[in-house]
Amino acid sequence: MATIQTILAKYRPKIDSLDLELIIAHELKKSREFVLTYPEKTVNGKQEAEIRKLLNKRLRNEPLAHILGHKEFYGLDFKVTRDTLIPRPETEMLVELALRKKQETRNLPTGQAGKKQVMYIVDVGTGSGNIIISIAKAIESKNLLHASCYMLYGTDISEKALKIAKYNAKKNNVDKKIKFLHGNLLEPLLKNTKYQIPDTKYIILANLPYLSKKIYSATAPNVKNFEPKSALYSPKAGLEHYKKLLKQIKILNTKYQIPNTILELSPEQKNPITILVKKILPSAKIEFKKDLAGKWRVCVIELIDLSI
Repeated sequence: MATIQTILAKYRPKIDSLDLELIIAHELKKSREFVLTYPEKTVNGKQEAEIRKLLNKRLRNEPLAHILGHKEFYGLDFKVTRDTLIPRPETEMLVELALRKKQETRNLPTGQAGKKQVMYIVDVGTGSGNIIISIAKAIESKNLLHASCYMLYGTDISEKALKIAKYNAKKNNVDKKIKFLHGNLLEPLLKNTKYQIPDTKYIILANLPYLSKKIYSATAPNVKNFEPKSALYSPKAGLEHYKKLLKQIKILNTKYQIPNTILELSPEQKNPITILVKKILPSAKIEFKKDLAGKWRVCVIELIDLSI
């Protein structure tokens, strides 16, 4: 009968130690610390067979998140499947920026004195729901919006992705705080009059497909073979989805205030997206933020003036 130590010894030359330990812990329904503390622990034949099955999946480049069925993001746990993009650490920047910008946005004039202020925070292309759910949890735990009237939305063109997002919202106890809408980008809000509330301010977040054909072709096998291409690749140098979104924002901005749009992008897109934004939203103020690796990762677009 095998022990944890014999399995570790066999696979350590082939698999990253952290991945190996997490997979063993997952099958044993124990913590990683247990695996490291009790290497002499024996595993029964069924457990050993399942561990080897999962380890062989990892050897075939299947992402660890898919093998385990979940991924941590912003301190929360999210179910992930092949129908959604696996949450990345750099995307946490969108959550942080949205929470910061939301505080700034609360103090902007509504344009119509005396009317109740409504704030929409919209996660476009929500996928697993990790961005908007993290925002909802932060608002809930820190009481960040105080007395402001706010609405949280997640939109996605994929019904399968929305199913995962709804599951994750319920798992993290914020399903009553977020409305998930099916449709292309902002269309669910643009085409449904019940969401068109006067004196509304928008914070729009988007981590849309942004990989060019060249970059997508060069991605690692664990990405290209297991994550949905529709969540990664975009035509026209990776900017086709953002071009459509910016055009929708231009329409929306004729009726409502959109002080902040926050987009995740690929570092080489800094100049092309600047040109694109200025072409569609000429008076927009644009700011870029670097991720922890020092790469341009986020574009923040400010539209205070309704006349663009």
